[in-house]
Amino acid sequence: MVPKHSSPAAQPRRHVRSAARLEESLGFLIAEAERASKRVLFARIAEYGVRRGGWFVLRTLWEDEGITHRELAQRLGLMEASVLEMVRALEKDGLVTRVRDEEDRRKVRIHLTRQGRALEPTLMQVAQTVNERMVRDLSQAEAVLLKLLLKKVRDSLAEV
Repeated sequence: MVPKHSSPAAQPRRHVRSAARLEESLGFLIAEAERASKRVLFARIAEYGVRRGGWFVLRTLWEDEGITHRELAQRLGLMEASVLEMVRALEKDGLVTRVRDEEDRRKVRIHLTRQGRALEPTLMQVAQTVNERMVRDLSQAEAVLLKLLLKKVRDSLAEV
């Protein structure tokens, strides 16, 4: 069905300055907050030799080691080829190993090395420090509310 449009002359013109509109955009503010948090986090974890993509792979493996490339890609919302490159880089750095599944030889499972596991407490503390910095100007109630609201935003968009 084609929507009915009124003539251009009948439609009110909106005169809103771009800068004001952009600064008030929820999407823009969320994206800016994300960029700022990643910039700080990635700079700190780089001090320990971990690259951006490697951080997300390690986080996932610390929670559930031994998953396949496909499972990892699904959890991260990335293409399998991208995840494979990240895993190969982590393997080269001595943080993970890839082991063929005993029951299904087509699958390759990803495991942490001793070195990869040893990074967990340090890097999780780095992440905690960055998270604390993000909400340092908020009350505890505001920080809790922010998390709740961001989850609602995420869940609303997941329905689309």
